[in-house]
Amino acid sequence: MTLQLVDSTGAILASPTLSQTEARNLKVTLKNAAGAVQAFKRVVVTLDSPLAVLTPQSGTQLTDAAGVAVFAIAPASVTSSGAVTATAKASIDGAEVSKTLDLQITAGNVALSGLSVNPTSAQLGQSVNVSVNASVNGQPAASNSVTVAITSTCGTVSPASAQVDSSGKASAVIQTTVSGSCSVAATTAGVASPATASYTVTTAPVTGIQFVQVSPAVIYQQDSVGANSSIVKFKVIDSNGNPVSGQTVNAALINPTGGVHFCDAAAVAGSAVSAAPSGEVSFSVCSGTQPETVQVRATLAGASGIFTDSNILTVQTGLPTQRFFDIAADRLSLPCGTYFTDKVNNIYTNIIVNLADRQGNPVPNGTPVALVTEGGQLNTLDGKNASSCIIDNGACTVKLLCQDYRPLGSMNVDGSPLGDPRRGRVTVLARADGEESFVDKNNNNRYDPGELFEDIGVPFMDKNEDGALTVTYKNRDTNTDEGEVSYPIAAAAVGTSACPSNSNPRLSQPGTCNGVWNGSGTKLDGSRYTPTKVRRDIVIVFSGGEIGQPGLYDASIPLANRTAVLFSSRSSIIVRLADFNGNSLPAGATLGVSVRKPDASNCTAKSLDSVIRNSTEPTVHEAILEKCSGGETVEFTVEATAGTTSKTSMFTVTVP
Repeated sequence: MTLQLVDSTGAILASPTLSQTEARNLKVTLKNAAGAVQAFKRVVVTLDSPLAVLTPQSGTQLTDAAGVAVFAIAPASVTSSGAVTATAKASIDGAEVSKTLDLQITAGNVALSGLSVNPTSAQLGQSVNVSVNASVNGQPAASNSVTVAITSTCGTVSPASAQVDSSGKASAVIQTTVSGSCSVAATTAGVASPATASYTVTTAPVTGIQFVQVSPAVIYQQDSVGANSSIVKFKVIDSNGNPVSGQTVNAALINPTGGVHFCDAAAVAGSAVSAAPSGEVSFSVCSGTQPETVQVRATLAGASGIFTDSNILTVQTGLPTQRFFDIAADRLSLPCGTYFTDKVNNIYTNIIVNLADRQGNPVPNGTPVALVTEGGQLNTLDGKNASSCIIDNGACTVKLLCQDYRPLGSMNVDGSPLGDPRRGRVTVLARADGEESFVDKNNNNRYDPGELFEDIGVPFMDKNEDGALTVTYKNRDTNTDEGEVSYPIAAAAVGTSACPSNSNPRLSQPGTCNGVWNGSGTKLDGSRYTPTKVRRDIVIVFSGGEIGQPGLYDASIPLANRTAVLFSSRSSIIVRLADFNGNSLPAGATLGVSVRKPDASNCTAKSLDSVIRNSTEPTVHEAILEKCSGGETVEFTVEATAGTTSKTSMFTVTVP
């Protein structure tokens, strides 16, 4: 076996030195002891140092027909320096043979030259090509033998570290991110001073305006609870989508109606300067007197073709108006008990208030509603222990709980009848800041002099349901003092005129209307209208829970409110069912009908109702009879449940 260092032509080199620029090979020749060529034999070459590398990397080859195997060998890098020993091994005639060869490596002299940039002037956002030549010992560097690091002051370089190609050139691309005079530098290991070049990046042209956001997207009319202004934001961008600062932007409202306007003087002037570095510009929009939708158009100053429109800004809702004030309860009659019956506490009904403005839009979230009650307890039962509520999504709820005080009925001081004498009728009054309803003849969503309106006066709690404010009267059951009170409104909203009797009955103290529209907005002379309190009331029955028997009613209870047979025949019986106070039995109480009959009778009864309907007044029910001959007893049975207890009562009617 022989192991020799040869050049690319196969010539044996006298000096065992690896070149940084020229190809070198290890030549292994195999012959046996007789001198016969050993063709196609496996040869393994290893190096004792990473300073050099072999090709193939496995260091394994077969000899050719002449018994020769050639391995390329080169310094691992141009900075490699030192000695390395190459060892070749093979098997000849069953015996392992080997040879070694010591080799010297000297670091190359690396130089960079010809750094070029193309183009030398580019717009911001465009890319720039850069290349540099690398040489080793005065010769072009071999492919992948030199790694060049490239940096730039005006952008990002890719790749940041570039390998030289077969011509000794390293190349990269600069993506510009900054405008101005720029430089690029290239360096590599062993080079003291980097190669440099310069280029220019110009500002990209402004090509567009982007809508960014409108916040909040919903605002509310003037004089309403809630936000009355919104910030509309845009961004000026260049051809690459990057923000551009220092640009003047003009703004205008698209189809503004109802008094919608820019809030501040700068916006009213119609322009603003985009801020650095975000390129953003903002305009503040204020609501007017009516619900509308509006958009803002932003246009680049001096370039009318560069514009964009914002998303829709919604101007919604105003103060609640009297016609759109609603109060309801999920149960109008509760098994609370009254003064002379068993009392049950903490049963409750939900009092639900719905408020809308004059267009039927829900009033703003956060609108407060004040409630007061004649009896029981008002409580939100949400941990706040509040007797009033806050509008959310157009409504709010307060619970009315069974407890004392339980109303005792009314009579004049001299004992004569007054209003509704029935016990257990609880009036709940709800109030909120708002405006009187009017007929918007010119459809501008604001009151104009001469338009029809519904005058309301001072609100009061009509406990005895007679429509008048009775300052002093007596409780019927105990002969104790009682009275009704009114609730204040702005002095300018109070007058001495009669209040209309055909609208909003029982909601204004008689003789306190002023004949002037009260609400929100500005008059023609610039002064402000005076708001009032809109209001509704509802009556909830604290029921005794059992059917009142006709012969046992107090004389003060009107006949029309007592339990009674309204019609009877052998095919049908119709009754009116009331509690002992002449009120409805508890809403939802179970109603059943049965027949107590002689043995020979086949009479049957079927009720058209299974529960007591939701009402404050006595309810009417019918039993359909079949095969009745007369004399049978029809039983109307009511079971009222209050918490964990129940009460069953019966009213019987004889079939004629």
